Amino acid sequence: MSYLRKIEYTIIPEESFKILRNCSGCGCKTAFHNTNSFRVNANGNKIDVWLIYQCIKCKHTNNLTVYERCRPESLVKEEYKGYLRNSSKLAFGYGTDSQFFARNRVEVDWSNIKYIINRKNDMLVETDQFFHEGDLLVVNNSYALKVRIDKVVSEILNLTRSGVKGLEKAGIIVVSEEKQEHKINIEIKGEL
Repeated sequence: MSYLRKIEYTIIPEESFKILRNCSGCGCKTAFHNTNSFRVNANGNKIDVWLIYQCIKCKHTNNLTVYERCRPESLVKEEYKGYLRNSSKLAFGYGTDSQFFARNRVEVDWSNIKYIINRKNDMLVETDQFFHEGDLLVVNNSYALKVRIDKVVSEILNLTRSGVKGLEKAGIIVVSEEKQEHKINIEIKGEL
């Protein structure tokens, strides 16, 4: 099907994901946040690199493994320098990587993810900021955030969630999800 316009959005986390784990200082399961600091340890001719997380209550730390017992020459030189200078960009990259958390066997606190929705190529004039019949809105969720689809759609369309459900029921919009590609498609079938 050909669409009048294809408008793309991207969901971007505002901060690194928090993790949930037992804290030896608190004596219970609590949230830990990314300190944006790395610990690099050389042992003979092997290097270990960890990303440091810290309990939000008592400040106890937990190191998540980035590299373990690897040869220094196997690391990209710029990346290694980033670990040494505690690059916040590098820490954010690891702090939003679901596979990194899976490798470290830690639980991500999906309930408190703060995110923003950016519209790509937002060069539209003031009069063209409304959606029209035939538009396709594509929302990219490349960080695989566990967000409610109806909440995302309501934020984009600037409606309540019950308003979105009403539009879906009336067939004015069709919302579908491509789980493998982490995308949400919103087809505008009628005038909003």
